[in-house]
Amino acid sequence: MTVLTSRDNPLIKTVIALQRKRGRKKHRLFLAEGPHLLEEALRSSFKVRQVLVKEGAAWSGPWCELVKEKGVPVYQVSARLFPVLSETQTPQDVLAVVEQPSAAAEFPPASADFCGLILHQLQDPGNLGAILRTAWAAGVNHLFITPGTVDPYGGKVVRSSQGGIFNLNLYVQTLESILAWAATHGVKVWIGDPRGKKLYFEQDLTGPTLFLLANEARGFDWTNLDPDWRVEGLRIPVPGGAESLNVSIAAAILIYEALRQRLTGAARE
Repeated sequence: MTVLTSRDNPLIKTVIALQRKRGRKKHRLFLAEGPHLLEEALRSSFKVRQVLVKEGAAWSGPWCELVKEKGVPVYQVSARLFPVLSETQTPQDVLAVVEQPSAAAEFPPASADFCGLILHQLQDPGNLGAILRTAWAAGVNHLFITPGTVDPYGGKVVRSSQGGIFNLNLYVQTLESILAWAATHGVKVWIGDPRGKKLYFEQDLTGPTLFLLANEARGFDWTNLDPDWRVEGLRIPVPGGAESLNVSIAAAILIYEALRQRLTGAARE
């Protein structure tokens, strides 16, 4: 097998370009680094274009058989060049070039047990990735991402999601269109807000529900909300005196309270 050694190789140049949002947007591709993410990508509906392996690295694990089964081209990269392709300080010796999926339908069906998230202008890729991982674990499959939110296909988001990115439906929509859709389809929108008047564990979260998590620094801007939108603030108590919770922690608390209620059939009395 030929070993790629030059930064001028077209594939190498594409992989380097995918480390930037502009390159991901241009090529409609992104990177999944490490055997775990590669395996999740190969088991999903996403198309893996190429796999790049560091020269001399061991080929072992389930991903090897999956690569063979799916006929994905594999390229070796020289030990000197491979670190240039990695976005981490300690490269994992294998990475994949993955196609970004086609745009999902504008909106999912609003079933009686619908539960989803609105991620509004989040800026920290680690937070977004952690939320994707939690949503995947809890079976919350529909996530709306508004313009201004960090790129969900960026390297840190993909790694932090631990495979969640390959197992969720992402919808990119304006906040106004999401809230209008929710109101039309009877979906209640709860905004996670430390100033919210209602405690999260006292509300009925068993019906069609969307949780909105807003920008880490600014929170949610309540001005100019249409009164016809079914939107209310939901508070997680912080009796210890902290101003607020990390947004990914808040998302996890809300998601799992909704799951608890759906498994047990009721909110806490």
